[in-house]
Amino acid sequence: MNQSSKKSTCCRRVLAVICATAISLDASAESIVTGGKTGTYYAIGTNLRDFVNPALEVKDSRGSWANVEDMSRTKGVTLAIVQSDVYSSFVQLRDSKDVPEATRREYAQLLANLRVFMPLYKEEIHFLVRKDEPIEFIHQIKGKPLWMDVEKSGTYLTALNIYSKLFQERPNIVEPFINPAATGDDEGTRRRRSALMALGDPAYYKAYPRIDVLVLVGGQPLNLLEKNISPNLKLLKFDPTQPGSAKVLQDYQKAMINKSSYPLLNIVGNEMPSLSVDSYLITANFADPQRNQFIKDFADRFCTNFGTLQERGHAKWTSLNWRPGSNLPPLAAGWQYSDKVKQKLTTCASTGAATVAKPSGCSPQDRVTGLCR
Repeated sequence: MNQSSKKSTCCRRVLAVICATAISLDASAESIVTGGKTGTYYAIGTNLRDFVNPALEVKDSRGSWANVEDMSRTKGVTLAIVQSDVYSSFVQLRDSKDVPEATRREYAQLLANLRVFMPLYKEEIHFLVRKDEPIEFIHQIKGKPLWMDVEKSGTYLTALNIYSKLFQERPNIVEPFINPAATGDDEGTRRRRSALMALGDPAYYKAYPRIDVLVLVGGQPLNLLEKNISPNLKLLKFDPTQPGSAKVLQDYQKAMINKSSYPLLNIVGNEMPSLSVDSYLITANFADPQRNQFIKDFADRFCTNFGTLQERGHAKWTSLNWRPGSNLPPLAAGWQYSDKVKQKLTTCASTGAATVAKPSGCSPQDRVTGLCR
């Protein structure tokens, strides 16, 4: 064999090794789907990457509903952050005669395999109207134009579920839009600010669809409602004695929104009654044993580094109703824990010190804007 042939053979072998390695790396890549890049879900996902497993890829998304579908349809999605009410919504779709049979089978398979890794924190549900609206309670919104964000977002799912339970019909949904004057670091923020602007001053923003009720879901205080909002807005209260409220409380909990969270909304007294929904870190029972092993290993790292998550991660890590080695909190109806992690989480002990590589020097602001990862 001449020198040229030897070089050619060598190059082919090197390329084969490189390709095999790349395929192997791609096959083992695991990711978590979260929410918008400026939201808490995305921050929680980056904490899990930085302090638990640096190989975890963090993906932004449209919200809870889309995240559950990604668990089934998108290769490599092994973890997701969702609202707990997503389960009952998928049950309704599974059992609805209006949904195609193939889709119903898909949702049934999803429900059979979804599992909870860890409950995270509670998110308050904010129903906003103008102050001149002669209503004070959530059960008085029937028939009013309702903005509930984009389809398959967590807010959309929650608003649809609550409205359906209260009134046994679909709401009058206002399609999302973006006002060029609205600011924000991502499309979701601009979309929500556009809706708040139209709600607060419909006469000025008459070129956009009329909104009478706007729904926002998230742990208080929501940044969007803390400052630079119209003084013409108020929050609606939840009355548990009204017809339909018992059905609502099957999926949601009574909660209080604090006056200190939103000083611009002029809440009477120190707090007002509302609703909340739990957020869950979820996974699934996978057919691929390697993905199931990833979850087991991730649970081990999660236990070891839980103290670091609380010390250096998002403030919401300190609100978890769990500590390493303690019993896991009860779950919303329909949900169950992953048997890949349950025993580990109830018997582990946190060291309080990170055992993975230190996170990059990329600041949260730079990461959000895409300047680094």
